[in-house]
Amino acid sequence: MPSSLSEPRKTVEFREVYRNNKPTDKSVLQRLCTWNKRRFTNILLTTFPFYRIMLKYQWKTELLADVVCGITVGIMQFPSGMAYAMLAELPPVVGLYVSFFPVLIYFFFGTSRHCAIGTAAVVGLLVGSVMARFYTVAAAVAGGPANATLDANVTVVNTAVSSTGVTDEFKIGIAMSLTFLVGFVQIIMGVCRLGFVTTYMSDPLIAGFTSGVAIHVGTSQIKHLLGLKLPRTDGNFQVINTWKYIFLNIHNTNHVPVIISAICIVVLYLVKAQVNERFKKKLPVPIPIEIVVVVLGTVASHFGKFNEKYNVVIVGKIPSGFPVPSVPTFHGVDVYFTEIIVIAIISFAQSVSLAAIMAKRNQYTINSNQELIAYGISNVFASFFSCFPLAASVSGSSVQESAGGKTQVASLFSAALVMIVILVLGQLFTNLPNCVLSAIIVVAIRGLVLQLLELPKVWKTSKYDLFIWVVTFLITTLVHVDMGLLIGNVFSFFTVVLRTQVGKPVHLAKVSDEKLYRDPKYYIRTMVHNTIKVIGYHFPIYYANGELFTSEVYRLASIKPEALKKHIRRSNMASSSSLSSMNSVKTNVSTASTDRPESVIEVDHAFPVVDPQNIYPMVFKYPLSHIILDLSGVSFVDTVGCKVIKNIISEYAAVDVKVWMANVSDDIWNIFEELEIVPAYKDSIFLTIDDAVKAACEEVENHNVNDKLDEAKTISEKIYDVRL
Repeated sequence: MPSSLSEPRKTVEFREVYRNNKPTDKSVLQRLCTWNKRRFTNILLTTFPFYRIMLKYQWKTELLADVVCGITVGIMQFPSGMAYAMLAELPPVVGLYVSFFPVLIYFFFGTSRHCAIGTAAVVGLLVGSVMARFYTVAAAVAGGPANATLDANVTVVNTAVSSTGVTDEFKIGIAMSLTFLVGFVQIIMGVCRLGFVTTYMSDPLIAGFTSGVAIHVGTSQIKHLLGLKLPRTDGNFQVINTWKYIFLNIHNTNHVPVIISAICIVVLYLVKAQVNERFKKKLPVPIPIEIVVVVLGTVASHFGKFNEKYNVVIVGKIPSGFPVPSVPTFHGVDVYFTEIIVIAIISFAQSVSLAAIMAKRNQYTINSNQELIAYGISNVFASFFSCFPLAASVSGSSVQESAGGKTQVASLFSAALVMIVILVLGQLFTNLPNCVLSAIIVVAIRGLVLQLLELPKVWKTSKYDLFIWVVTFLITTLVHVDMGLLIGNVFSFFTVVLRTQVGKPVHLAKVSDEKLYRDPKYYIRTMVHNTIKVIGYHFPIYYANGELFTSEVYRLASIKPEALKKHIRRSNMASSSSLSSMNSVKTNVSTASTDRPESVIEVDHAFPVVDPQNIYPMVFKYPLSHIILDLSGVSFVDTVGCKVIKNIISEYAAVDVKVWMANVSDDIWNIFEELEIVPAYKDSIFLTIDDAVKAACEEVENHNVNDKLDEAKTISEKIYDVRL
């Protein structure tokens, strides 16, 4: 250890004094074998977070707020649940089941206090895509093409429904099996602590994906808004095929659903965007315009006899009472196996990201792994009651927070209101037009579509993020939802690798009067040493960018060791030739007439500076002596990266240039120890850049003094030889 703090500090000396080589962290086996009351209590509180919440619950102040908030959310869940069930190709009442049964389970296992669990547009679309596969199979079995002309297709689908059993009961059975398997996958992910998987889904990827899904959702509702009977398309280019059928059959548009839809969309937009959003600080709770539109639409349809007179499609009979519990049949799992993983991840990603936003706003924390388990258990339980997979509702969660909800107790009251609708009020909405529910869906996805307006801001922030956004959006929209998520993730990973490959080291200079080293392009009053180069790198050094890192170090140092060695060899050969000529001159001088005056070489400078361009054609005024690599921004180094660093050190050592390192993290230090960089170069690793620069300056100063003495001695010998 240096005796003075002003002396340069090497990392190995610092670690010898301060490093704790006996970590106190217990191994996994030790933690499993350690069992006590406190550990049991922590596990219990982690598994059942509601217990911790209820212990601190303020009954006098928080209960009333949760009651009002829960009723408000329940009013919204009723119409949106039916709408998203229709999006999933299921009877509207199924959406009410999803808004009731999973909510009760999430109350016990969830860690978010403001997430409104229920139906979601993205999940509804994915479930509808699964149902469409069975329609396609049914059409093929019936002997007709899956995508034919309108009249033929409708006949084929109707025949398929009766011949293969693709009825509401069949679809509910598929939804139950899908929900159980999605929940099972989420439980396994939660137990294995895979809650971090959503971190690989960046914000641009999620934004591009959800915007693409919104296009799918909106496209799927056009047939209801226009009153058209179109076949359900599935597979790649689903949006394109749907719009093709829309334009082919636009002449069959029913003007009554168009008028109803237009009125509903205008009313919903004006109230939601121009009233609720603009005056949300003044309104105690948002105006529940959805339920108002549903009630008015039902009343108008009932008394106007829209179904009988104008052939307007209505919801139909809504069974009252709870469904009889039944075990999922798991029929056709091989058809939708990939969708199980996709729905499990997408529903969790949307829900946990929303929960994280709510928690940050209200200053509490959530546990992503426990959230996975909560969603999984809720899905498994709900699968026995005719439900499709759940997710956190964006609109419901926003209302639950803005309406003053304090805890998940509010969800119990929202579930209670939905229960009243299921048991008593559901059958009153038999004449509700489907186009009203489609209008609710279209207005609800407005925010997702408007994410397109953020592209200029994304462009200014990061070009890579824009490319991720656009690629994910285009593939999701034009090809398929599954492909959009897959290719979006692959492309996102590709950009990460690309960033590390195109990322370049930078030359660092000391900021005046500070012990900081920054890029002189962006900072003023910086100082650069003549013979010492400080190079910073803020990317990993690994197999994919090792060659690029080496070439960039050569570029910043302005010296390529191999080329310099060749030039030195040529210079030495030229020097040898000059020396032979000088010996010849010495012989002639010694034999010349003694009456000539002695030849004296006049030296202008006692210690002449050697022009480095005579050694190597460089633009620098002084020769390079040290290269200091700042590794503070290097996140990891693999075996190839270690070889690259070793090669750089050895290659520059061959031309008398020392390569030192500074700011080596503990993780990289451990790798350096394993790959024998520390034992071989421990004296070349410094604690900070400033320590390395100080040590280099001392070496340069000592080296210059010695060189000047040697050079003076050499010049004296040459003068003496010439005089002889």
